[in-house]
Amino acid sequence: MRLFTKIVVLGDGWGALAALKGLSKFRLPVFAISNDQDVLAIAPKQMPCDLENFSNELLLFAGYKPIVPLSVLRRNTCLNIHYSLLPNYRGLHSTVWAILNDEDYLGATIHIMNENIDDGPIVYQYKVANDRIKTSADYMGIFNAHITECIDHVLSDFIDKKIIPQLQDKSQASWVGKRNEKDCMIDFSKHLSYQKAFFRALVDPYPLPYVMHNGNKYVVTKVKYHPSNIETHLGRILNVDNEGLWVKCTDGYLVLQELRDVDNQVVPMSAFRIGQYLK
Repeated sequence: MRLFTKIVVLGDGWGALAALKGLSKFRLPVFAISNDQDVLAIAPKQMPCDLENFSNELLLFAGYKPIVPLSVLRRNTCLNIHYSLLPNYRGLHSTVWAILNDEDYLGATIHIMNENIDDGPIVYQYKVANDRIKTSADYMGIFNAHITECIDHVLSDFIDKKIIPQLQDKSQASWVGKRNEKDCMIDFSKHLSYQKAFFRALVDPYPLPYVMHNGNKYVVTKVKYHPSNIETHLGRILNVDNEGLWVKCTDGYLVLQELRDVDNQVVPMSAFRIGQYLK
């Protein structure tokens, strides 16, 4: 293990914030490299973003988007905070994908970085049960709070060789990709269980679920679920009442109770008619 003189936290967003908060009293000097003003506001010290200048340093990546050059990985000890239970869900938007796949457990992993995506040995892992109620934002809040609480002693134990990193079992690995706007369109061919997970996964700060109607995009901000196994047209408005638009999916109805247009204005139910299809 290299003898470190400092730790450098690199990244943006809530992951980097969580790590820096937890390292406020770390035994080594803490520096930050970020484009996030909220991160920089709490960083004890800042550094220029030129990774090629680093050698024999301990680098902690959290919410860092650029590809890290292999030369940097080889010259330094690089750790990454990844929001999944590796080796599952390597890649981007892993918590959302895990909720959509109805995993029994969700979590976060600190691992050593190598040249492959989220592939390096595991240093620390934290998992919680999926209660099928909390949203992706709720779980990210739980993970971030835990990172803040544990990161100091995890890194101290890692430096002191009290932690033996564990190789990942690639035979158990899965990979996921960056989600885009089209992934947020409601698919009425899915079951109610998936629809419930979909609305739990896609909450702020992620783009919200939406439908298309007559070429216009409408974000669905309130929804309820009505089980029904009758065979009829999927994605078609089959009832409009004081509860909302009743649209059939595979094993029930999505009752769309509030829709908003691109200007975030609530759209009246009178804008829709029975028999019309939503995409």
